[in-house]
Amino acid sequence: MVGPRFGPTTGTQFNDNPDRPIMLHLKSKLLALAAALLCAGTAFAQDSGPLIDILVRKGLITDQEGEDLRSELTKDFAANSAAGKLNLGSHLTEFKLGGDVRLRHQVETQAPQNGTVSNERTRERFRFRFNGDALMQKGWGAGFALETASAADSGNQTLENGNNDYNLYLARAYVSWRPNLNWMFAGGKQKNPFYTTDMVWDSDINPQGVTEIHTRFIGAKDTLEFRAGQLLMDDNNETGIGRAGRDAWLFAQQAVYTHWFGKDAIGNVVNSLVIAPGFMLYNDSTLSGLDNETPFNGTTDGLAVFTMPGEVNWMNVAGAGTSVKFYWDFAYNLEAERRVRKVYGLANQPKDAAAWLVGVGYNFGTGKVQGDYSVKLDYRSLGTGSLDVNLSDSDWAFGRVNQEGFKLAAAYNLTDFASFNATYFHTTDKRETQTSAVSNLDHSQILQLDLVVKF
Repeated sequence: MVGPRFGPTTGTQFNDNPDRPIMLHLKSKLLALAAALLCAGTAFAQDSGPLIDILVRKGLITDQEGEDLRSELTKDFAANSAAGKLNLGSHLTEFKLGGDVRLRHQVETQAPQNGTVSNERTRERFRFRFNGDALMQKGWGAGFALETASAADSGNQTLENGNNDYNLYLARAYVSWRPNLNWMFAGGKQKNPFYTTDMVWDSDINPQGVTEIHTRFIGAKDTLEFRAGQLLMDDNNETGIGRAGRDAWLFAQQAVYTHWFGKDAIGNVVNSLVIAPGFMLYNDSTLSGLDNETPFNGTTDGLAVFTMPGEVNWMNVAGAGTSVKFYWDFAYNLEAERRVRKVYGLANQPKDAAAWLVGVGYNFGTGKVQGDYSVKLDYRSLGTGSLDVNLSDSDWAFGRVNQEGFKLAAAYNLTDFASFNATYFHTTDKRETQTSAVSNLDHSQILQLDLVVKF
């Protein structure tokens, strides 16, 4: 009887008897050994991925067997952990946790009108965000977000005060309900539901109130959405007289049409056009206690703003995964004259009711994979009476109106989860000799260098 033989250099075992599946026995023993090792301790079980990957690469188990083993180890760890079990309700269908840490070096310059002093400042800043979003049965959802600043339009903290600790603030807390594919309702402090640019809405702002979205599907891929929000801006004591005794509400509505066109090499429709006319209107009330980057505390009079943002995207312009975007925004305040002359007290100044933005961007990849990068440049002009300074971008011109200038931004993915970003803002005034705090900036510059790590 001839025993098993081994190759001279590789140690590979040959089977001279086909009725004795030696390789299968070896595979079973290795699998049993791997399972025993992986299950030896809960801490080791959590780090089993690399060992399973080795078994797959060596051909000892298939990809599916590897996934099954991971699943079994995860279930075993969850069932047998001595402490700290995560017990999720059976009504949950999806639960996501994530966030990011951003380190920022910022250099800024701003100069007031009719002055000779240019205020310069260098700051080291950071931002921490932690988010949770849950989907539940019957279309329900809920979520939250924590971040490191109380200002509505900024999550940044400047490093200072001798290593003191920093507070965390609740940036989002909402409940949602989607009864079907056509309707979506949400209440609480939530992600901004409107299609917009940062000319009108700072990207850090999470509106609070009630929102509704109705979606209609057109043809194979086009959509028409009607979005509305009844947003509570400030709660006032009803014992006050006149507007001071009314809560401040912002009523916003928008129609968003998305049209798909063009095809890639395999016939997929990939290019898109978005047009989103909207209207924003305040009730007659007052705002007080706002602590955003450039707050305006006072009456909400004179704000009835028509908006028209949009974009065109062309995919695969310089190879697979590349894209070019042309985007714009336009706003016109129908009550700008009242806003400028009565609210801001600029009796002899023109209303300057319009604000506009045009920009172009180039993307290599989606910004989620190592080596992806993007560059974009836009130019904008904000008339004194055009927008609500409590909503517009707090970085561009430090949140002020009566300014025009550009924003240049670039991003590069160092890894799948870390990126380096650089942003530069430069603005100058449209009209001189304005005395209102929202419009008396002569010029400004800001340079921001960011390292962002997502988890």
